[in-house]
Amino acid sequence: MTRRRAAGLFPNRDGNVSIVVAAGLPLLIAMGAFAIDIGSASLTTRRLQGVADAAALAAAADPDRAQAAAEATVTGSGWADAITIIATTGTYAADPARAPEARFAASSSGRDAVRVRLESRAPTFFARILGKTSIPIARNAVAARERLAGFSIGSRLASLDGGIVNALLSGLTGSSVSLSVMDYNALAGVDVDLFRYLDALRTTASLDAATYSDTLAATVTTPQILGALASVLDADGKGAAAAALRKLSVQVGSQSLSLDALIDAGSLGRQSSGGQGLARVDTMAFLTSALQIASGKRQVALDLGAGIAGLASTRLTIAIGDRMQRSPWLTVTDTGTPILRTAQARIYLEVRLLDAGLPGIGTLVGIRVPLFVEMAAAEGRLTAIDCSSASSRGVTLEGRVNAATSAIASVDATNLSNFAAPVTLHDARLVDTLLIDVDGRAEVSVGAAEPWQSLRFSESDIAAGRTRTVSSSSPLAGTAVSLTDRLQLKIRVLGLPIPLDPLLRAVGSQLAIVAPLLDTVIGAVTGAVGVRYGEADLRVYGMRCGTASLVG
Repeated sequence: MTRRRAAGLFPNRDGNVSIVVAAGLPLLIAMGAFAIDIGSASLTTRRLQGVADAAALAAAADPDRAQAAAEATVTGSGWADAITIIATTGTYAADPARAPEARFAASSSGRDAVRVRLESRAPTFFARILGKTSIPIARNAVAARERLAGFSIGSRLASLDGGIVNALLSGLTGSSVSLSVMDYNALAGVDVDLFRYLDALRTTASLDAATYSDTLAATVTTPQILGALASVLDADGKGAAAAALRKLSVQVGSQSLSLDALIDAGSLGRQSSGGQGLARVDTMAFLTSALQIASGKRQVALDLGAGIAGLASTRLTIAIGDRMQRSPWLTVTDTGTPILRTAQARIYLEVRLLDAGLPGIGTLVGIRVPLFVEMAAAEGRLTAIDCSSASSRGVTLEGRVNAATSAIASVDATNLSNFAAPVTLHDARLVDTLLIDVDGRAEVSVGAAEPWQSLRFSESDIAAGRTRTVSSSSPLAGTAVSLTDRLQLKIRVLGLPIPLDPLLRAVGSQLAIVAPLLDTVIGAVTGAVGVRYGEADLRVYGMRCGTASLVG
């Protein structure tokens, strides 16, 4: 009775457990399928990503055969299942302002990058019970070839006047520079490998610098800079240029500077070696730029006396403005930034012509010509590096000339170095006698809204060191020539303006004869300070189409 009652109170539930397990078995299988099959699919997807990466690298190394290279890589990987391979050529812009997925742009012409997409299926195990035999998977990879170019703007030094450049460098450095025209020509015709030079500078200056950026940021002296240049040129067999540099290093004294004000090594700045052959530097342009940066002087007054043939006397005042921040003279880059800018410059040239007889005066008189030139910064930027094929390799730069003003006019030379204030132009007294004076004034301006002009440098142009020039949209025959063509003359007799045509024509004729000579002087000075009126010189020092690397 007691046992029967107990059984009634506690019935046997063994059959219920079996029913619950049987009912939940499909759910258990589904959970197992989810855990094991999804894990297996994730592992297969990671393997597929590795194959896609390898295929993208192979395709980017040979964009002309991108599809074939990708297919060969996938075949060689031993991928067992059916797979779809899509290789797309295009360009890659390492622009942090763009979303990563937007940095690749498909293109059939620009082909420095390749995107590879692989589509396949991952097999299942437990999910087969539910009729699901595989899961679709797909992975993308983007590879781009390393593209680097070194370029600069400014510094026209093909034709040098030894006396003018000696005087300018002496004034800038506070020393006495006396190189010969032969010395300058030896320097102007020689390039030096930038990264070999930086390696040499580490030794010459005993720098504890881990990377090229550290080397550029270190404080060095002008003798150390010139000594490192000389050692590299000696190794290159350029003994005359090396000797001129050693002579100059003794003459200019010692100032300190950091070369990162002149050179931006770009992505190679993070390296401690390598880069040789990528960028070469015009030796003369480099050293004059370095001496300008090293000297604290921004305004130099030079008295060239009667040292220029055809002129009785020449006085020259030069004011050089600061470069804009983060705007080096030479940069190595794979993007359109930074924009390089030359320094601002103001030049005031006062010359007196050899005495000549003028109608109505009858005696030998001198004609004084004050010539003022002001130039803002010219600009250059990199727009494209073409590595798509061996036949089309090259670099495209854009440049635009500086806003500039030139005038035959009198100015206050003491205020030239104040670039925050405009220079006031006054009528120039060209002829000054007791009874008769001749005044004149002319002005030529190059507008500030000059357009960007595109310049392409082929691989042969780069190897030959060719320089290309962008010019103002306003045609100029030459600074002084253009001004004399526009010169308005006025004669004053005892202070009263009176027309005397023969005298005016005679003064105008004298100025027209001497104008080309003045242009030669202006050309030598503007070339030495690295900027040219109405023109900008650009040069690509080297380019590299390196091995492909994964970028996305």
